[in-house]
Amino acid sequence: MGYNPCLMDLKDVQANWNRFGETDPFWAVLAWPGMEEGRWDVDAFFATGREEIHQVMAYVAGLGVEIGRDAALDFGCGVGRLTQALAHYFDEVHGVDISEAMLDLARELNQAGDRCHYHLNPRDDLSLFADDAFDFVYSNITLQHMPPRYARGYMLEFLRVLKPGGLAVFQIPSRPRSAMQRLLQPIKPTAAWRWYQRLRYGDAPVMNMYGVPRQEVVRLVEEHGGRIIDVQPDDNADAAWESFRYAVTKSND
Repeated sequence: MGYNPCLMDLKDVQANWNRFGETDPFWAVLAWPGMEEGRWDVDAFFATGREEIHQVMAYVAGLGVEIGRDAALDFGCGVGRLTQALAHYFDEVHGVDISEAMLDLARELNQAGDRCHYHLNPRDDLSLFADDAFDFVYSNITLQHMPPRYARGYMLEFLRVLKPGGLAVFQIPSRPRSAMQRLLQPIKPTAAWRWYQRLRYGDAPVMNMYGVPRQEVVRLVEEHGGRIIDVQPDDNADAAWESFRYAVTKSND
């Protein structure tokens, strides 16, 4: 990806999420009303991960797709809420995040032993993993927090690291429901917007939201060797966004 000094750099994204990891990591991962400022109970927080993955694996079974159970990738793992839950279904799970602060806590709270591995990845790719490395790739409420040029690149990386016949399930908003917010979207991943946010919020972390239109996600996947087998409306983004969950397989050819 070419560098443009006018666009938001991944270092800005990393710094923002490190601040979240240092101040209110559970709420940053799962921003439920009333749970800010450290109000999440640790056991209740991780129980939401187990329930989410239980539902996801039931959804996968309903698709009629048989996948291996050797290795899974949790992209945007945060403090390991879903990584640990996936370890009930796969022999090993690799959690990837851009925030060292989040990963430090994930390792501290890990209850799955060496079935879970946590990786810092400040790059705009997943080059720390080989091609065809994972039977299952999962990402939820992560791509929505990074500028679209990075989200597009990571979606293609999901395909690269997915084994032939494997399955990727990921969520990303398509567009804001408000016409005004749609007009603002091209401005948000820019240096000017960063300057405005720093002026308004100081050093406090900000939960930016972005999207990639559904038709563009479909095109990207299909042009790069993937096959979309299901698309479902998704309510994990906030109510101001239209969002979808995609189930994508990789050809055995």
